[in-house]
Amino acid sequence: MTVEVFSEGIAPVIAEICRQIGLVDTIDRMTEWDRDRCKLSPGQRVTAIIINALMDRYPLLHLPSFFSDMDVQKMFGREILPEDLNDHTMGRALDKLAEADPEQVYTQAALRATVEEDVELGIIHADTTSVSVQGAYEGENDQLNLARGYSKDRRPDLKQFLLGLGVTPDSIPVIAQVRDGNTADVSWNGDIIDLLRNRLELDEQDPLIYVADSKLVSKTNLDRLAEENLLFISRLPANFKLDEQLKARAWQRNDWQEIGATSKSKDAAQYRCQSFEDDLCGRTYRFIVVHSSKLDGRKERGINNRLDKREKQLGKDLDDLCKRDFACEADAWEVWEDFCAKSGHPCFHLDADVESFERRIPRDKPGRPPRDYKPELETRYRIVPALNRDEDAIRKRKSRASCFVLITNIQDQKEWSDRRILIEYKDQSTVEQHFRFIKKPKVTGPMYLKNPGRVNALGYVFLMALMIYSVMQRRVRNALKNEDQPMQIIGTKGTFRPTGNRVLEQFKKMKITRDEQGKREFPRNLRIPRRVMCLLGVKPEVYLRDPPG
Repeated sequence: MTVEVFSEGIAPVIAEICRQIGLVDTIDRMTEWDRDRCKLSPGQRVTAIIINALMDRYPLLHLPSFFSDMDVQKMFGREILPEDLNDHTMGRALDKLAEADPEQVYTQAALRATVEEDVELGIIHADTTSVSVQGAYEGENDQLNLARGYSKDRRPDLKQFLLGLGVTPDSIPVIAQVRDGNTADVSWNGDIIDLLRNRLELDEQDPLIYVADSKLVSKTNLDRLAEENLLFISRLPANFKLDEQLKARAWQRNDWQEIGATSKSKDAAQYRCQSFEDDLCGRTYRFIVVHSSKLDGRKERGINNRLDKREKQLGKDLDDLCKRDFACEADAWEVWEDFCAKSGHPCFHLDADVESFERRIPRDKPGRPPRDYKPELETRYRIVPALNRDEDAIRKRKSRASCFVLITNIQDQKEWSDRRILIEYKDQSTVEQHFRFIKKPKVTGPMYLKNPGRVNALGYVFLMALMIYSVMQRRVRNALKNEDQPMQIIGTKGTFRPTGNRVLEQFKKMKITRDEQGKREFPRNLRIPRRVMCLLGVKPEVYLRDPPG
């Protein structure tokens, strides 16, 4: 009897979760396609791209090779073969998605997922990143302008597009946008403010707090937040004079409230803060000056580089000053005091002595002096400087540089203490973690497609892959909250808060066999991650079920 062996990995689980949260159904319902002529629906084809992105991304051209060792019939239909999952099929799916407004498709899919997963929408964390693309992509496009802009990939030589995300505190991306490559973060935040309630289908009475970085804070955006009656938490940009004024007031008042660490990490920074009310752009806001025990690495390097540069310049100036001599001690001290007034620096000690020395007075007659000539001497004076770093002043400067200012229009200090405001702002890391995942080379790069419309659609497909990844991570973490034993991970003690990557790793060796009658079984001695599947809400039968259709 002939028996086939398939290396499934986590593919059937991903396909099942796409079905459970209604992603396939949403895509099929919102796109136009011929149900009688198509072997694969747009939703099924998008699911294939998502499986590829989450497991080990191949270019669309090589998808048949990616699926060649999998039982694709079980996931996509009785008549489907790996060669049916080719780049032409996937390209047409991207065209259909592009025609259907992929942003709206994503939003509807995300909202349906929040209902299925019982996700709360009271707080949204937002941020952007850029994704570089290969190719020229010349000419205008009404869907997406692939252009050069500020590259967060540090690839200014490549064109790019912007990815914007709004995620819930438990990491579900409910707002996602693909935008032109030269879109400014300030503009993107303004656009999100205008449509946030409508996208999430919330009434003005529903509480909603928008958390974003300092690019949110501009006069235009503050006006928009007020008009939309949105609460927000952000960071006051340093280009506002008020930023430095509030920090100075905090150090002068010196009435710090100890906050402590905001994470359980052993080397976590310790925080303290002071709260103020002040006006900005015609409105009164609550400002929280936060001091961290750890200086941001980039800031510290910047301070050190500036000090090194200043010390080098002072050394050159002092060398030049040493070469001068003076007729009297008073003149030398006068020049030194003038030098200190003009060149002094709070992080350096400038000290000096004035010493005298004897110097010959040049003869006023030409020619060789007579044998009995005795040169006349005069007393001159010179400055002997000393330059030293003021380590105490440098520590104070670095300590002040460890301050930042939060801005919010939340005035309820009982419900929203300074500590809670700070913790919510620090949770911006949830967005950054999403970006680290989606910008892995195996997920989004390198990217080259036929036209910007397909790039636009594929950008949203990658965001859908991120949504599936986030749902899986959230399911496992929430399930572990009610258990006594952590999820076991080889080489560790286990964890109650595994990342999505750790979940994906549990299924790497999953295989099935299929005999001539189509019966599917797990191979003997296969380690099946049954507990992880239970945490995910997926039964092992997804590997063994008969093909649909």
